[in-house]
Amino acid sequence: MNPLYPLVKRLLIAAVLMPVIASGLSAQMIHFAALPGKGGKATISACVLVDDQGTLASVVELQSDPAKATLHVGDKKIPLTFVANNMESRVAIYRLPDDAKDAVKGAATLGSSLNLKSSQAVYTSATERKTESSVVSRVNRFQGKVLPLAVLRVNHPGKAPASGSGIYDVNGKLVGIVRQAVYNNPNSSYCLPAEVITRVIADHKRNGRVSRCWIGIIMDELVSPPIVESVRPESPAKKAGLQSGDVILSIGNQTVKEYAEVVDGFFYLIAGEAKKFRVLRGTKVME
Repeated sequence: MNPLYPLVKRLLIAAVLMPVIASGLSAQMIHFAALPGKGGKATISACVLVDDQGTLASVVELQSDPAKATLHVGDKKIPLTFVANNMESRVAIYRLPDDAKDAVKGAATLGSSLNLKSSQAVYTSATERKTESSVVSRVNRFQGKVLPLAVLRVNHPGKAPASGSGIYDVNGKLVGIVRQAVYNNPNSSYCLPAEVITRVIADHKRNGRVSRCWIGIIMDELVSPPIVESVRPESPAKKAGLQSGDVILSIGNQTVKEYAEVVDGFFYLIAGEAKKFRVLRGTKVME
């Protein structure tokens, strides 16, 4: 399957930097230097502490340099160690210096976005429940184009939080990170699933870089259900036993019913890491 249009070229056509309104984040922001050359722009995003080792996750705008980031906490300016970033989602991972690991409190517990339902309550704080946001839907197409990964659309009682802000479920687990406010609807945001953070960290840890995985199958976007049209010789899919005509039912723990969901499932594949596929071959379900 060929890589599709980058998320930032379709979903983020009119990206704007929104003011921070989520509680506790106004004094805790990452400042990104502008990329060199024409069009470079310094930007600011919120961030989420994802473990007790000082690992931060944030979102970087296209015009900014992900490798040049400084955390501002009150009057302190803390240079961050760049770990990795994913160009399609714009998620970037950083590490706090050893002598500044206490600068950000309250590491998030990573949850799952897969079971979120429409109208389900989510929150912009892991601990406060004063105001509720609501999940609208999981979005995997924009202006008729299939996105390389699905995002969550969330409605908020006020203006959408800044890019990089966490979205939490009722149990206080991180289920998403704000990508941007919806164009012409400042009370709604597109949020990246928390699984994106896990995927970026895991890929970098295993392979020393972050890249989209290729498995070597061809599918038809216009055909539903998701049927494998052909399998490349000597590809990972061929070696795993996938065949032309197989209907993909699930990728890992993610159920898929149509082409765009398969594309989303493929985003989370990591080179060199085994992932179980369930397929329908004739009348038999196989793994």
